[in-house]
Amino acid sequence: MVGDAPESERPEPRDLYRKLVLLTGIRLLVGTALLVATALLSLGSEAFPGGIEAHLYAIIGGIYVASLVSMVLLRRRRFLRGLLYAHLAADVLAATGLVYLTGGPESIFTILYPVAIVNGAIGLGRRGAVLGAVAASLVFCALLFGMENGIIQPATRYLAHPPLPATRIALTVVLNLSAFFLAGALASFLAEQVQGARAQLAERQTRLDKLEALYSAIVKSISSGIVAVDEQGRVTYLNRAGLEITGLTEDRVLGQSLYELVPALGEALTRTSWTGRQRNEATVRGADGRERVLGWAAARLAEGAHGNVIVFQDLTDFRRMEEAMRRADRLAVVGVLAAGLAHEIRNPLAAMCGSIELLSLSPKLGEHEKRLMQVVRGEGERLEALLKDFLAFAKPASPQLAAVEAGPLVEETADVFRREAALKGIAVSVDVDRGVWLSVDASQIKSVLWNLLGNARDATDAGGRIAVRLRRQASQALLEVEDSGQGISAEDLPRIFDPFFTTKAGGTGLGLAIVHRVVEGHDGRIAVRSEPGRGSTFSVALPLAADQEPVRAARAG
Repeated sequence: MVGDAPESERPEPRDLYRKLVLLTGIRLLVGTALLVATALLSLGSEAFPGGIEAHLYAIIGGIYVASLVSMVLLRRRRFLRGLLYAHLAADVLAATGLVYLTGGPESIFTILYPVAIVNGAIGLGRRGAVLGAVAASLVFCALLFGMENGIIQPATRYLAHPPLPATRIALTVVLNLSAFFLAGALASFLAEQVQGARAQLAERQTRLDKLEALYSAIVKSISSGIVAVDEQGRVTYLNRAGLEITGLTEDRVLGQSLYELVPALGEALTRTSWTGRQRNEATVRGADGRERVLGWAAARLAEGAHGNVIVFQDLTDFRRMEEAMRRADRLAVVGVLAAGLAHEIRNPLAAMCGSIELLSLSPKLGEHEKRLMQVVRGEGERLEALLKDFLAFAKPASPQLAAVEAGPLVEETADVFRREAALKGIAVSVDVDRGVWLSVDASQIKSVLWNLLGNARDATDAGGRIAVRLRRQASQALLEVEDSGQGISAEDLPRIFDPFFTTKAGGTGLGLAIVHRVVEGHDGRIAVRSEPGRGSTFSVALPLAADQEPVRAARAG
């Protein structure tokens, strides 16, 4: 008794479609082979007797018609399971027709019945194998007994023969039916094995796809860059974070040498080849021109894979914060020291200056003594200005924040400074965005801009230029002062905002330190880009005013 196949043995629609395509192709190949063989034999010296070739052409035509109908239904993907049963029936009928045309039970084409049974197993699994064996046995027995009892006449008189003995008929039936059911049993077993292997493969493929999707999501989601390279240092993978950090694009990276794309990370590969594992930091310049500090860890890929993997992070902001904290610590210590020192010196200095002023009024002083008195008075005034800067740095005044339109403030300050720059033969240009309102202390920001302009003037030779720009950027404004002067060396650049550090003769080293502290007091930030011989650019980022329609504040004179 044949029941429904278990759910695990029922092919999925997509699987059914593939099997039907395979069976249709096999049937077309068989039909074509029969057509070629029939045509060659018909044209040769050994023609078919009694016009059997006409019946053969009819069977071949039936095979082509059935294949055509199958392809139409396959194209529409309809009635796929019913089409499998139709394929099985067509195979059995075609085999029966060939057996009938070639001598009945004694025909060599009885071998086509096991082929039909195997095709049924391919399409329908165990159920197809059993149905094919049963159908082949019933049709073969009906053809045998019909032809032996005269119910079915031979296709031609050439094939007529005396009735076979009963023992011969029994032997023929037993042998053929045994072959049919043996083929059905083997095909059923193989179909079960193939179906089970296919189910296991599908399950493992599903697990693999889920695992791959999970790993891919993890790698894409982490904020660290991951780059994998082969033995020749060519990039085989770079995750999304790595693309963002390096500023590269995927089509430009894959297959390219890491030594050429990011030389600093290429150096990591060289070190890893020596020690197997390595950690370090490197400074790289991205595609956008910005320099970044990358912390990286490199290692060889695990067994089964060849090459190296590098995990790297953008430490630029972290290192900037670290440097800012160190600077803040130094400023705090120096600030306390400067405040105490200034208070201790200021009173005696005031007394000394007052005494010198009184002595200079004495009529008994000669010219030489008066010149000495003027030197002492000038140095006292210079020392008083230095103490004033000390106090401004050590105890800066809290900013009185107000909504201020930045454009007029910058233009006004630049106009006043332009007169001093003209004395040295330096051109000053101003380019500002309109409607940029800041939440700042106007007088302090003027002082910041004046200091930056003064530094630019001191660093620029006659005939040079100074450019002042103001731009709105998202939630902040960016004020830039660019000069075409001497630039700052790479050794001095990290220290320019330190108190008492100066490269100018007679400088106190407090100007940029005060600027830095004022900017930080406004919750802003200051940065500098410089190349020796090509000038410097100081950038000050300041917060915009919170009000949508700020009222113009009175600008400080």
